[in-house]
Order: sequence, then structure tokens, then C-alpha cells
Amino acid sequence: MSQRSEVSAVPGEIAPEVLLRAVVETSDEAIFTCDAGRRVLSWGTTAERLFGRAADTVIGHPVDALFPEHLQTEVRAVVATVLAGDWIKHFETEVLRPDGMPMPVSLSLRPLQDGARQPAGAVVIARDVTEQHLAQAMLAEVEARLEEGEAMAHVGSWLWDLRTGAVQWSAEFHRIHGLDPVDFAGTFGSHLAVVHPDDRDRLQSVMERSVASKRPFETEYRVVRPDGLVSLLRVRAQPTIGSAGVTVGLRGIGQDVTDRSASDVIPSLRES
Repeated sequence: MSQRSEVSAVPGEIAPEVLLRAVVETSDEAIFTCDAGRRVLSWGTTAERLFGRAADTVIGHPVDALFPEHLQTEVRAVVATVLAGDWIKHFETEVLRPDGMPMPVSLSLRPLQDGARQPAGAVVIARDVTEQHLAQAMLAEVEARLEEGEAMAHVGSWLWDLRTGAVQWSAEFHRIHGLDPVDFAGTFGSHLAVVHPDDRDRLQSVMERSVASKRPFETEYRVVRPDGLVSLLRVRAQPTIGSAGVTVGLRGIGQDVTDRSASDVIPSLRES
């Protein structure tokens, strides 16, 4: 690129080529281009770092060569779709680094048009999603352990989000109520609907007072399962306070204490 093309003719203005290069070189995402034949045309320092490949080993070579052999057919199909004029966002795949280690990436691609507004190539933005995948895997493991622990202790958890009105139950809380997740509407009304009619108004009042006072509560109430059985639940809940100091929800746990002796059970009308 000549120096003339990188210098604006108007003092104080930044030439588009200079701005583009600055964006490409400072971005945490690898930005590169390929022509209509799928050959790599440009390759910046971020791409070198992300893919572990120098520009002189990539430019002029097919873009699908950056990917493992078993994924290259899929990548070629994606690039062909873009060269036909479509945009693709957040296509997840893997690239193959020179050390043989696969790396998960998210690709976004859009066509580049020539003077006749015909696709002449594509720009590719690649993001390393390794940390995202690790975080998802860790979260899944934590959730699995939590579910296992809840099942062993017969303690379920629940969450009421006042901003959306949504109520979420854990898997064990569903089992305690004998209710399949697909049959639970996830609303405050459906949360109260399973409560014994004689305890429903009291529980609603306790929950609403907790929200208003920003104080936790502990109480017991009966639930009527779909099979007609009546169970006694002990629940504890803590208000969730937002950054503005306003209660935005309740987060609690519940345990089926139906089979416990009377001396071990909190009186059904007790709350704090």
C-alpha cells in the first residue's frame, strides 16, 4: 500500500486505510479476508497470534486449510454461502494450530463486493471462545454437582425474579412437588397454585412482606401434588437486593419434611 493512499488530503482527517489498519491490528479478534477463490488475501498480527501462523504461510492458501480436515467441507460450504451474498454470524467451529491442538472459534463472515456490487471475497472475524467453553463446562459441572447434592439431601432451590415475574425451580424442587418441568408455567401464580388452599394466602403474604422489608423468612406450608398426596415443605428465602437498594427478587431453598417427627418440624405458622 502506497504512502499516498494512507494519508488524508484534508488536514486533521484520518484516511480510511489508516483507520482500518488500526482496527485490525488492535482488535482482540482476528480479522482477515479471502478472495472469491477462498484464498487468504490479508492476515494481521492478531490473526498470527490467534492461529499461530505467520502471514507468509497463510496468504495465498485456501482459508479452509486453517481448519481440521474433518471440518474443512463444512467450512467451505459456509464460505461459499457468504460468497453467494449472505452474512453469517457466530458460526462455531475449530481451527487447527501448528502444534496440532484444536482451538474453538466463533466466526462471523460477510461478503466483500466489487465495483459491480458482485461478491469478490469475504471478510472473516474469528474469536477465540476457549474461555467461554471452559466457563460453560465448569458451570455445567457445578450445576450437575448441585443437582446431585440437592437430590441426596432432598432439598430443592427456587428463584423469584420480580423484574420479569418469572419463577425458576431446580430439578429437585420439581421432584418435591411431583411436577414435571414442562407442566410448570414458571410464574408467581403457578408457584402458589400448588400450595394447599388453606396455606396459600399466608405464604403469599410472607413472601410479599419479605420483599417489602428486605428481610429473609423461614416458614412451612403444605403442597398438593398432582397425584393428590399432601406434603409439608420447610422453606427459607433471602431477598436479592439490586444496585439501587431495591429488592429485585427472592432466592430460597425448600425441603420436604413430611416424614419428620413433630419435634423436628418448625410449626407450620412460624415465620421470621
